[in-house]
Amino acid sequence: MLQRTMLSVLAAGVVIAFGAASASAQKQTLKMAYWAGPSHHMVKTQEAWIKTIEAASGGNLTIEVDKAPLAKPDGQYDLVKNGVRDMVWHVPAYTRGRFEMLQAGEIPFLCPNATVCAPALWKWYAKHKLADKEFTDTKLLTVFMHGPGGIHTLKPATTLEQIKGIKIRAGGAGVPIGKALGMSVVSMTATEAHEALSRGTVDGVLFPWEAMDSFRLTELTKAHLEVPGGMYTATFIININPRSFDRLTDSNKAALMKASGEAGSALFGKHWDAADDKARDNAKKLGHSIQTLAPAELDRWRPMLQFVEDEWVKKANSRGLNGKMLLDDLRAMIKASSS
Repeated sequence: MLQRTMLSVLAAGVVIAFGAASASAQKQTLKMAYWAGPSHHMVKTQEAWIKTIEAASGGNLTIEVDKAPLAKPDGQYDLVKNGVRDMVWHVPAYTRGRFEMLQAGEIPFLCPNATVCAPALWKWYAKHKLADKEFTDTKLLTVFMHGPGGIHTLKPATTLEQIKGIKIRAGGAGVPIGKALGMSVVSMTATEAHEALSRGTVDGVLFPWEAMDSFRLTELTKAHLEVPGGMYTATFIININPRSFDRLTDSNKAALMKASGEAGSALFGKHWDAADDKARDNAKKLGHSIQTLAPAELDRWRPMLQFVEDEWVKKANSRGLNGKMLLDDLRAMIKASSS
């Protein structure tokens, strides 16, 4: 009798263990919103990131990305917050006032390239636990940046006198920066830039190199001004609805987080720089004018754009943080990653 009881207990234990193993190995799919169009490099870049998630999960977790946008770029965050989609790639600058500490990465002349700055920004943001203050209704998975933003125009413009008054497309952090330099800024999202250039609504755009290919703008411009460290950069996030995250098995949660964080930032940063290089090469092959902002001209620009940094420090201080210390630390982490 005792032997039969012991065998029953052992059998039950095997069943329970098998059930737990099956649950932990459950195949799951998350749905991710997308907005930038089929020609954007993020199509392939996200595919590369998803493969790291599938590898980490042993094939048990994958991400299904939408083929067409469910909302305009500035409405992407709400898709995840409201549970319409599980995940999204979002531009914090399109959600004004929500992620201002993260947008320290957008300060002019700060970022040499995305490979260096994307993981540095993640480590800095995590080190100071800033996500706890800014991501209260979704869960942040990773952050990253594009490469240095420059000026892409119909004809060369390399000095303050030449850019003054030109009609320029800008978005997010680029809007106040363009205005401070004397440009006639037309604020619009990235996806609207091609039509604006085609119709002559603007004479040029503020973008990193990759956008010239991603939004089919190389064919519409002839001159490009590179700015060391970027006259601006944009920060990006990938976030997930908390309920969607909670529905994942423990092993799938672990796999998603392994592929996110600093690892995700590094992957996206490298792919963004590769897209920059490709777009620059394409413009060069077409015989476009490509110039770098002269050091003496850069010295004229710096004081005109100092207000961006000053305003960020002021906002950080108003939240009970030490803005100058935080920014000094971000610069130190970028410098350490560059060496």
